Amino acid sequence: MIICILACLAGACSDEFNPNLPSVPTPVLYGVINPADGQYSVRLTRTFIGTGDAYDMARKADSLYYHGAQVFLETRDLSGNLLERTELKETVIGDRAAGVFAETPNIVYQTDASHLHLTPGYFSSRGLPYKINLSVRAVVPGQGDTIQSTTRLRSVPRITKPQYYITKVYLYSEEPFSMAWMDSNGESYFEILIRMRYTDFLYDDERDRVAEWVLTGVATNETSFSGGEQAAYSYYFRPENFYSHLRSVIPEDPEVEARVARDIDFMILSTNEDLEFYRRAYEISDDYRGSGYSNITNGLGLFTTYSAAGIYGLQFGRVELDSLAGGKYTKHLKFKNW
Repeated sequence: MIICILACLAGACSDEFNPNLPSVPTPVLYGVINPADGQYSVRLTRTFIGTGDAYDMARKADSLYYHGAQVFLETRDLSGNLLERTELKETVIGDRAAGVFAETPNIVYQTDASHLHLTPGYFSSRGLPYKINLSVRAVVPGQGDTIQSTTRLRSVPRITKPQYYITKVYLYSEEPFSMAWMDSNGESYFEILIRMRYTDFLYDDERDRVAEWVLTGVATNETSFSGGEQAAYSYYFRPENFYSHLRSVIPEDPEVEARVARDIDFMILSTNEDLEFYRRAYEISDDYRGSGYSNITNGLGLFTTYSAAGIYGLQFGRVELDSLAGGKYTKHLKFKNW
């Protein structure tokens, strides 16, 4: 009896299905700003829907961008008093990396430090505390609600280890190589950027190269100080993880006869937890993957700031060079131990 009833109901239902429900584009705003950069960029795009192949639509710039939109950045103190406000200029920059979406034109909205002052030095020179909110506001023709988001400018972490006189990276010493830093920002999230310079030697040429990788979701040891204004963090590098990452970012090349490591930088990138939440939801592979996390009002996306501090130009120790040249992770890359 149940089977008969279900069969009748199924026969009475229409098999027509319209996958394109009526909707309007949703703004997608993305900006990760470092005050030390001197030039600040925000990307404003939109979602799209329509008949036909979505991949074909994604290849059309008109499907991605708004026409006549205005984007503003402004700074305010924690009491809400306006400090500076500037309109960003619509700018075409270098083509996007090849992928799903149209590579050209690659449109962002930009301004620079001559129109908006964000560095700690600017405020300290005027006797002002570096407790500043940075806001973005975008106005799109035909859309009544302003797209907006607010985040805090972050002070720069102070690296305490390695100390300034350290010039070598020792991964195999009794005390493994580590970084330590002080941070006074709340709800901090850290990443470590490692950048190594090296030279490829070919039969009749040589080429200077740069390899870099980012350690995300850095799990640190944390010690809080009385008063709660600063916390100390540390991160230890395991040799096998270090060389495994190095292997993943340097390709094998049959034309290369030898390679020589030059020097290496370690940078601490400090931001708030918004970036971590966003990264986990999207892995930051593009601007459009779902809507699992957003800190944008009247839109989707991410707006936050970060600061960076680093130690630069360190050299590998002797044992570390031997491991680079003959270790199981990187032996095939043809590095020399000098």
